[in-house]
Amino acid sequence: MRRQTVLVDIPVDIPKELAELSKTFAYVLLNIGSLYSLQLKKELPLDVENGIWNEIPKQLRTAAVPEELKHKFEEQIQNLEKGIYDLYPISINCSQGEMDLIIGKVFASEGESVSYYSGVAGVTNNDYSSVIEQFDSQLDILNRELTNPTSSESLSIKNQAPEIKCIDIFSLAGGLDISHKPICIFFSGESPENISSLSNMTVFLNLYTSRFRALTIEIAKRYLLGAEFLGELSDSEIAILLLIWLRGHDVGHFIGEDNLVDGMSEFDTDYMILHELKSDMIALYSFRFFVDDLLDNGLDEKIYYLSVAEMLRYIRRGDLLNHPDSASAYLAWRYFEYIGAIKYDPRDGEFIVDLVLLQDAVSDFTKELIEIFVEGHVESARQLVRRFGSMEISNENDWSPKDCSENLRQVINDTDVPHYIDCNFVIVD
Repeated sequence: MRRQTVLVDIPVDIPKELAELSKTFAYVLLNIGSLYSLQLKKELPLDVENGIWNEIPKQLRTAAVPEELKHKFEEQIQNLEKGIYDLYPISINCSQGEMDLIIGKVFASEGESVSYYSGVAGVTNNDYSSVIEQFDSQLDILNRELTNPTSSESLSIKNQAPEIKCIDIFSLAGGLDISHKPICIFFSGESPENISSLSNMTVFLNLYTSRFRALTIEIAKRYLLGAEFLGELSDSEIAILLLIWLRGHDVGHFIGEDNLVDGMSEFDTDYMILHELKSDMIALYSFRFFVDDLLDNGLDEKIYYLSVAEMLRYIRRGDLLNHPDSASAYLAWRYFEYIGAIKYDPRDGEFIVDLVLLQDAVSDFTKELIEIFVEGHVESARQLVRRFGSMEISNENDWSPKDCSENLRQVINDTDVPHYIDCNFVIVD
């Protein structure tokens, strides 16, 4: 089966004061791309790696930077030269805006626990900071409702959630510039002792919204009855809904006790799938807290359809066991089918979403998953992952899971709707 890619123009507005710097950042990412390419080919001896990496600070020092910013810029370059632990951000502020270059290594889908060279450059987007602030204002209430209010987790949830920043990217390189282009990255903020906490989160907002418009909306219009209105959403509304969903998922990783990790490695496939699934359900559960503000004027209904459509997009990636977030979406979909919250209508060839049943199912499934982590019973956890059969792909020409329904198999293998997005970043004059 030939899986389709769609090419999308993504406009980027770069502050005039930083236009020349953006060219330098993009040039630096060419170095990152070459390191990644050699790394994949296993043709990257240490002397070559060091030689290419050492070119980066040299290139950065040739950048056209406003005089008042040169001192801070040089400090960041010197920090980079000392060595980095995961990803390292270089940020430049001017009167017109802020620009970021984030380079280093991340785990890539090709990697199998190998860290691959990656990079991204973009312009800070602060238009949705209030959305994150409003969401975070409800964190304690959400946490208390889902966990034991006397537990230590209930007291510290706000401090555990990573800081979140949005950028509109204009260049990607290395492990980030792959067919399943990520829409966010986590990094520790320079400190080795923080590498496990991943205390910083950067969202590629323009890529995220463009991917939703190019892929998810097309899936929804074709396969979800009554979801046509998603195509009427403005870019701003899409950004708000996606950020609410993403922040809910992000925070979901920190809600509830985790006693499973005592009996399962953090790199255990079942463990990773369950962590993603718990976070997905907590994100869906969180929507009820924002009906009167962030999700007023009908956005509450739209965000559920958005979430269901995104499940289908994730599932369509295929090879679920190598993508815990896709496997999570598949298990959630199958659970909602089992409950009856999602039903197939053979007359129209579409799926019907029962929002009332869906919300009840989300509540039940969220609490079941939190309980599994609290109890820490490994066998029960593995049984849940296999509740709906094998997630292995059917064969090399059919990337749907062996045990999925024929209706879902059709969606996964439909090549009339693109599976991936490729990006052409267009600088706005």
